[in-house]
Amino acid sequence: MFTTVNTGKYELTVKKSIFIALSFVVDGKDEVKSISAELKKKYSDATHVCVGFISDEKGDEFGYDDDGEPSGTAGKPIYSAIEAADLRHTMIAVVRYFGGIKLGAGGLTRAYRQAASELITSVGISKRERFSEYKVECDTAAYKSVSSVLKSGGCTLDKIVFNDKVSFTARCPSPVDIEKLVIQFGVKAVKTGEVISETEE
Repeated sequence: MFTTVNTGKYELTVKKSIFIALSFVVDGKDEVKSISAELKKKYSDATHVCVGFISDEKGDEFGYDDDGEPSGTAGKPIYSAIEAADLRHTMIAVVRYFGGIKLGAGGLTRAYRQAASELITSVGISKRERFSEYKVECDTAAYKSVSSVLKSGGCTLDKIVFNDKVSFTARCPSPVDIEKLVIQFGVKAVKTGEVISETEE
C-alpha cells in the first residue's frame, strides 16, 4: 500500500511567467522518460518542461530534470514537494512559459516548488496498491478449496470458465505468493502481469 498523487493539472502565474503543473501516476523510470518526451513535444513552444519524480514504492527510484533552468532551481524543488507529501509512483512536470521578467534563482525555486505543492493540494492524493495477475487452472473438485484459499488471501477471481477443468484469472496483492497458496492442491498459477489499482478508504 502506498500513496500517490491523482492525475491532474494546475496553473500558476508568477511575474507574468506561467507555470503549468501536471501530475501522473508512474511505474518506473522508463514511463517517466516516455511521458517527459511526450510533454516536450506537446509543449514545444514552452521555455522549459521540468520534472521531478519518485517512481517506486520505497522512494529509492527518484530523479529530477531542470531542462535548462539554473541547476537546482526547478526539478529538485518539484521532487522536494513530492517527497514532502510522502508520495510514491508519482511524477510531476512543470511547464514554464517565460513572461519577460527574470525571477532569479530563489524566485525560480519558490515558483516551481509552489506550482508542484499547490498541484498536489488541488488534485488530491489516493491510496493505491500493487496487484499481481495470474491465470489459474484446476480440477472441478479442487476449485472450491482453491478459490476459498485465494479469497482468504485477499485475491479476487474473474473470468471463471467451467469445462473439463475450471480456469480463471486471479488478482492478488503483490506481497501474496499465490503460487505457494495453490501448490498444496497440485495447482499451478501462471503470472500474467502486474497492475497498480486505487484502493477504497
